[in-house]
Amino acid sequence: MLAAEIRRIVGRRGSYWSAILIGLATVVATIIVRLTQNGDAGGIELLHAADPMSLTATLMAVLVGALAGSYDTAQGTMRYLVMTGVPRWRLYATRVLGTAIATIACCVPAVVLMIVGAYAFRHNSFNDPTFSADLGSVWAYTANPLVFGLVSLGVGSLLHSNGAAIGVSLGFSLGGAILTGLIANYLSATFADYLLPAATDIAAQLSPTEHIAPAAAFAAVAAWLIAFLGAGLWRVLRDEY
Repeated sequence: MLAAEIRRIVGRRGSYWSAILIGLATVVATIIVRLTQNGDAGGIELLHAADPMSLTATLMAVLVGALAGSYDTAQGTMRYLVMTGVPRWRLYATRVLGTAIATIACCVPAVVLMIVGAYAFRHNSFNDPTFSADLGSVWAYTANPLVFGLVSLGVGSLLHSNGAAIGVSLGFSLGGAILTGLIANYLSATFADYLLPAATDIAAQLSPTEHIAPAAAFAAVAAWLIAFLGAGLWRVLRDEY
């Protein structure tokens, strides 16, 4: 059942394959810019750019997650899945796990290109990449797409409409960052760090701020994921299909 769910997500070629290609294009563009500016495109500095480079991957993961949550209901196929006798919670759990796996797999080509570029392209010897830096860049690149892909899955499962799910999910990923910045500037920087965009960034970078440690950021992200995915599960369990 999990394999079928992953195939269903990957099979939406317009969204999924576009996400892979745009992720690769972002890494290529970053390397070209670095070559143009100083000639040293590789090294550990390229790995340190993993988090900014993941922005486009995050936006594409939002589309993938939103469609994964809403597509079956919007297309009228959810009733047939329910008729198989598989418990609804299990169908939903499979969708969550399938979306997580598909999102990470979507990031793999760009991550591989980034790490290969860090070693292959010109850089100073004191700037050589390390294995720990490689692992850190993998996490920095995949954290935001994974989190917001799952958030979008919860939104899509709650709203059922493809268009509404995509619109609201993009609002959370883009507008949420703006709102977090406003709250940090005018209300409370500590409170802002516990909001989803800021907490995810802190968890991705594994770097504390003066207000919150990475462990607290991980806890905040987990709480937000539970809330969004829980809302989607509630709708799946109670709906008539």
